[in-house]
Amino acid sequence: MNLRIIRKQLGLSQKEVAEHLECSPTVYSRYETGERQPSIDVLIKMSAFFGVSIDTLIGNASHSDTKLTDVEHDLLMAFHNADDRAKQDALTLLKNHTSFFSKK
Repeated sequence: MNLRIIRKQLGLSQKEVAEHLECSPTVYSRYETGERQPSIDVLIKMSAFFGVSIDTLIGNASHSDTKLTDVEHDLLMAFHNADDRAKQDALTLLKNHTSFFSKK
């Protein structure tokens, strides 16, 4: 799996990821080393948290595709750390100021 590479690109610690996944840092560390395989539910959570496909997580896609710009990284980290209300406000603001969402 590409977990370690992706986690480091995002500037996250194992503890931060483990907290999001609601598992111990030891369990998450074992996912990174391959000593333990995450369930599909955990893979889905990881995929959403890291912002990459499950294929990328398990090594079926190039992890080079996961390289974020500094601005994208800052936005992602701010979003992950925000409360639900702030997340909704941010999404509303972005939807109102970009053509990306209007094309869908």
